[in-house]
Amino acid sequence: MDELNETAGSDFLNVSDFENVTERFFEEYENADYFLPNWIVAVYFAFILIGSAVDLVYVLALLRCKRTGTFSIILHVTALDAVTPFLAAIEILTINNKTWIFSQNMCPIYNGAEILINCLQLWLIICINFHVISLWNLHQNESNQKTKNPLTCCQDESNECLVSRRESTRVINIDYRRRKEDISVAIPCILIWFFCLSLSIPNFTLSSTLRTKQDHVICAVVDNYYGHLIQILILVFRVILPFPLLLFSLICIILKLTKSSLTEIKNILTKDFSEIRVLLIFCICLTVLYMCTSFQRSLFHFLHISSEDFYNSTETFKVPPLYNTQLNISNNMSLTMLHYSCNSLRAVLLFYLLPKFKDLLRKKVFVCF
Repeated sequence: MDELNETAGSDFLNVSDFENVTERFFEEYENADYFLPNWIVAVYFAFILIGSAVDLVYVLALLRCKRTGTFSIILHVTALDAVTPFLAAIEILTINNKTWIFSQNMCPIYNGAEILINCLQLWLIICINFHVISLWNLHQNESNQKTKNPLTCCQDESNECLVSRRESTRVINIDYRRRKEDISVAIPCILIWFFCLSLSIPNFTLSSTLRTKQDHVICAVVDNYYGHLIQILILVFRVILPFPLLLFSLICIILKLTKSSLTEIKNILTKDFSEIRVLLIFCICLTVLYMCTSFQRSLFHFLHISSEDFYNSTETFKVPPLYNTQLNISNNMSLTMLHYSCNSLRAVLLFYLLPKFKDLLRKKVFVCF
């Protein structure tokens, strides 16, 4: 058997097993009849770059304003969307050229950033869904106090009144504290960043390029044990845990929306519910968009990991999204392009559906118009 020329990590690899895997890997690619013309790739990159430029404008506007909890999460999401063309370019060009065409130093950057950014996007969408549900509950509680006298209806340790009265002593206490109108998202965002960074660090440190006897180059994690462990963690934190939570939050938002009709807002609920209702619609569209563009990619990632025998060390190298045993090259390319088009589509949703966002852009960015 021809000797495998490795660029890094040779101490961790079983050379003969790895050659067998890569032979099957590139044989499947060689026999594929799908190869995108350069003009299609260029048009697609122009589309996602326009979305990235719009996201940069959004980031500028959000940095210059006093942010609510919703706008704080949106700032994280738009900042991540602005850098996704970097991942899209590497991934699409690698699949399209059927080999890794970038430098060795770019491999760990791509592998780590792909885990970090895509995991953050998913969990931040879940976070904003539950944040809007909490806002709805907050304003619902305020609406329940609507029929009471705001000067004398104080409950114990409540901020929802102005005056408390003790009949026995005939003392009136005036509470000047402001009513609670928002919910902090600092702790959830910190936790999300912490475990996403923890999940991506092994990919940043252990990934490297490997050259085969067919003169192909593959970017992979070059440690069998950690490669196995990474795949299990990715399966848990990108598929098993988040998607049930995403679906549950979507169902809760739909139920809240049914209780916030325009008639109820006009007759029963407070005026703030009109804005909360638009936020609920925005979260539904945001969630449905993610599920339509990215759910299939995660599903096939799950099927790939489930179908492989992790006790065979060679399976460690066959890692999505650059390679998936459940997809041919054309389907893999299609799902990749669909997934990364989400950043441009999400920018459109933010502009048209997010309450007060148009006014924010006009005041903080387009001040001359």
